[in-house]
Amino acid sequence: MDTLKSLHSPRHGRQLLRVGTALCLAIVFGFALTWLLTLGDYPVARTVVDDPTLPVIEANGYRFHGETFGDAGAPPLIVVHGGPGWDYRSLLPLAALADDYHVVFYDQRGSGLSPRVAAEELSLESSLSDLDALVERFRTGDRVTLVGHSWGAMLVAAYLGRAPEKVSRAVLAEPGFLNAELFERSGIRMGPRWEAGYLLFAVRRWFESLHITGPDTEAPLDYFLGEAAAHANPEYYCNGRIPQVGTLRWRAGATAMGSILGSAMDDEGRMRFDVTRGLDRFTGPVLLLASECNNLIGLAQQERHATYFSSVELAVIPDSGHMLFAEQPQAAMAVVRRFLAR
Repeated sequence: MDTLKSLHSPRHGRQLLRVGTALCLAIVFGFALTWLLTLGDYPVARTVVDDPTLPVIEANGYRFHGETFGDAGAPPLIVVHGGPGWDYRSLLPLAALADDYHVVFYDQRGSGLSPRVAAEELSLESSLSDLDALVERFRTGDRVTLVGHSWGAMLVAAYLGRAPEKVSRAVLAEPGFLNAELFERSGIRMGPRWEAGYLLFAVRRWFESLHITGPDTEAPLDYFLGEAAAHANPEYYCNGRIPQVGTLRWRAGATAMGSILGSAMDDEGRMRFDVTRGLDRFTGPVLLLASECNNLIGLAQQERHATYFSSVELAVIPDSGHMLFAEQPQAAMAVVRRFLAR
């Protein structure tokens, strides 16, 4: 009883009030100090909406940021970038294929330097619809070659099962997973890391994003995602050697990533993405690329993927992490050229 009385005594109440006030002041002070320490200019690239000098490809009622290389009469080759929500900057070494192909690059809907759209317009289905519209625009009656990286390779695999008659061959550079079982086996993280070092890094990038006022309303979140996401899975890279963000992409698309990944999950947050059931319809040659250093979706994961294709070649890019075309462009391009020359 005496203890109970002391807990409710005015003196004890004042102590709790002082502690609570001190904590609140510490939080406010910490926020203000971090805000001041992160003052600066953090530019975010403009999309085609705000920068009329950017190249545009129109398809499916949408103006994609995109460009082509090579003779328009050459066999078409369409490059599909990763993410979802990234852009094609890291895949530009593939432009060297323009000596034999009409090479098409595009930033997917709501991603990179393409216009931002409402979340309801972004899903796995909308991504496949956009890819089909681009295939129809550039194939001119012939089949196309598709090259996809990471999420883009997953999207290409999904397309192979839906429209096998439109594709002659495909290069799948380290797709993450082709169904829910392979997702579980990969160990891929969809959320943040909780290690102190990563959290401090992410908090600083979040404060930096608070200073961003343009070029559009999605710029702050795009900046934060672009800076923080690469560090969420250092296992993708050689000894955690994460390439500089500026060499990988122009701009992230945060809404695109969240909405498209959300469309691939059920109401309880379980992955339901599955393209393996349609892959037996595609009988053309497939090249699977794995990076030597990726401990999540490297060689072991790509060996599992290889079992779903009827005509497949698997190659490993030495001394490379997940961004293999940016990290080891000469080695990666040599393998791709040998495959396409078959």
